[in-house]
Amino acid sequence: MPATSASTCPPPSPPCRASPMKLSTVSRSRLNLRPLDWTGLERRFMNESELETLVALVASVKPKGVLEFGVNTGRTSKAILRHVPGIQCYQGIDVLPGYVTERLVQRKEVPEDPGHLARGDSRFHLVLSAQGSLDLTAADLQRCDAAFIDGDHGRRAVEHDSRLARQLVRPGGIIIWHDYHDLGNVDVREVLHEQAAAGANIQHVKGTWLAFERVAG
Repeated sequence: MPATSASTCPPPSPPCRASPMKLSTVSRSRLNLRPLDWTGLERRFMNESELETLVALVASVKPKGVLEFGVNTGRTSKAILRHVPGIQCYQGIDVLPGYVTERLVQRKEVPEDPGHLARGDSRFHLVLSAQGSLDLTAADLQRCDAAFIDGDHGRRAVEHDSRLARQLVRPGGIIIWHDYHDLGNVDVREVLHEQAAAGANIQHVKGTWLAFERVAG
């Protein structure tokens, strides 16, 4: 084999790096945001105008059934039940004390009394399990028109909850995720980018940590 002169070899190419994928965005001005009655509601865990945006997204499908992954205190459940007309059944899922989230940033967020703020509403049904939604299948829950995924933000749970929501949300409904951001301390963004690359029509609400997918009807 003839020797190859280093001077005639082309320089090595730089490593190929794929540019980070971005979801298509929707402006909040395109959603029907309305002021909320904050009586009895706490403001933590949501950025400014995010709860109003979430309520508008849920209301856009005129749901009779809603499913929430990770109710925590029940603040979001109570707000949706208060402001979205027509809801007949609201299922809220959470974990039992002692659960350890996959991501360190969430380990102080495990609730001591899940759903207590929404407990007085007869439409609210709390589902508790040692590992929350990870212990559940579609057979354990009712079909719904809107699902809000805001539980454990580790990869395993986000993938599981997304899959479960797609099995349960009726055609014409909506799936909404919280904590879609690039801080790197949760796995929501990476999982949603992978799902979008595989064909899911997931959109990001600009200026929020919310992403959503409308289920074809």
